[in-house]
Amino acid sequence: MRFQISLFYVGVLLIITGSIGAGIILSEANKSTTSFSLYSLDANSVPVKVKGDGIGFYLISSASYQNNILAKVVDSHGNFLDIRKITNKVTVDYFHFEHDDQVTLELTNLSDKPVKLAITIGDTRIQEITFPAVLIFAGALILVFSGYRKLKNYITEQPDENKS
Repeated sequence: MRFQISLFYVGVLLIITGSIGAGIILSEANKSTTSFSLYSLDANSVPVKVKGDGIGFYLISSASYQNNILAKVVDSHGNFLDIRKITNKVTVDYFHFEHDDQVTLELTNLSDKPVKLAITIGDTRIQEITFPAVLIFAGALILVFSGYRKLKNYITEQPDENKS
């Protein structure tokens, strides 16, 4: 008795396995989340520890659409890793770090109105998520290939036009 598994199921299985692996890695990522209000020309900071050489991220969301906030990501030596002026409701940005360190997201309200912010800063763990990403990509390619093989076997004829 021989048990055959189709390419479609292999592709779906690879995508599910890669997605679960990526979810586990991202859920264990080192991140810091907080919310606070910034008054006119007020500043606040959110620190997070990062490891190794990688890519960090920050997510800033506000209750208002008209913002004027200066966001700076600074390492413990005072080096600017990223600096950006934020004017929209939700902003996601990435920065590169090169060694184990503590990075701090410093936010300054440049407008004359107070702003309520929700902030998340963390590490993407790009080195560890590479293998699950490859599994997801391979599964997607296998799904496309299996779909192509199924469709290749069907011949579609066009009906003759009625000449009346």
